[in-house]
Amino acid sequence: MNKYRIYGALQIGGWLVYAIVQIVGSYDASGSITPRRVIFFVVEAILCLSLTHSFRILLIRWKWLSLPLHKLIPGVFLTLCVMGVTMYFLRIPVNLLLGRLVNPRTAFDIQQIVGQSIFYVILFFLWTVFYFIYHYFDRYNTSMKYEASMIEIELNNLKSQLNPHFIFNALNSIRALVDENPRKSKLAINQLS
Repeated sequence: MNKYRIYGALQIGGWLVYAIVQIVGSYDASGSITPRRVIFFVVEAILCLSLTHSFRILLIRWKWLSLPLHKLIPGVFLTLCVMGVTMYFLRIPVNLLLGRLVNPRTAFDIQQIVGQSIFYVILFFLWTVFYFIYHYFDRYNTSMKYEASMIEIELNNLKSQLNPHFIFNALNSIRALVDENPRKSKLAINQLS
């Protein structure tokens, strides 16, 4: 399967599962759920998908996948924090559009911002871990295929060296047979050919 199809399927499937878990969890916690709440969770999952896809584009553009770990961690951590805060503030207009009253005091309370942002940072961190693990195994598989092809080339080179050596030995044996037993040497030439 194409890498981009796998990425798309995992990305959409993963965030869809997130939305379903949120919906089921909300239903279990309160015993009922409104359609607006369901729409909110679906839109939240779409926003998360958009943010993580944008992050993926930046990872590729900035070539972070090839950075050593000590250079990668600070940049990823800072980006995840920005993504978490961004996601928190993207939720506010979604709540307003869905007619859910947002109290400015609680919406812009520093504890609320930090608490919800940390939740999203952890969520995006898990996404990042899965993304890097996938790339690690993809690179590992590619290197193993490269190594296997190198071994195959080496074996083919050895085979090509063996064939002339075998023919040389066979011809020398037949030459020795010519003096001793010409009839056997004719038979040996036929078998060699």
